Amino acid sequence: MSKKTEQIYKAISVLEDLQNQISIMNQLSRSKGEESEHSHHLGEIEFEMGQAIKSLRFWIGSLYLYNGKSTSKAKQNASQENGKKGGRPPKEITAARRRRAELEETVIPDLRRERSITTDLEKESALDREIEDCEKELLLIEEKLEKWAEKKVAQK
Repeated sequence: MSKKTEQIYKAISVLEDLQNQISIMNQLSRSKGEESEHSHHLGEIEFEMGQAIKSLRFWIGSLYLYNGKSTSKAKQNASQENGKKGGRPPKEITAARRRRAELEETVIPDLRRERSITTDLEKESALDREIEDCEKELLLIEEKLEKWAEKKVAQK
């Protein structure tokens, strides 16, 4: 939420607090049996503030309703073209692609490099198991991505 929006909602909150205080003052004057011009005036102010706050909330909501929506023809056309290509992949597919790249480019090569320079047999066997686990994870990711690609082709 932007600072301007926060300030708007803080101002609305202050108005609501003032409205509540007026309501309490009005109720106290009624409970004391003071049905005067003053208490009637407080009731009118309370009602008008309530209406103004509702109206303010409505207009603020309608102003922010269109934020982030594409309005230009170029944006609409680009969005439609991307949609024809299948649109944005699901988050889990994007995460799987990132993990695959991480495993292929850094994790497995680093483990192999570390295994090649170690002289400790226990550490070497632990590194072998870790490399094997990473390669299994990589195979599972590849299978998942292949299934997703096949499913996407079948939908076309």
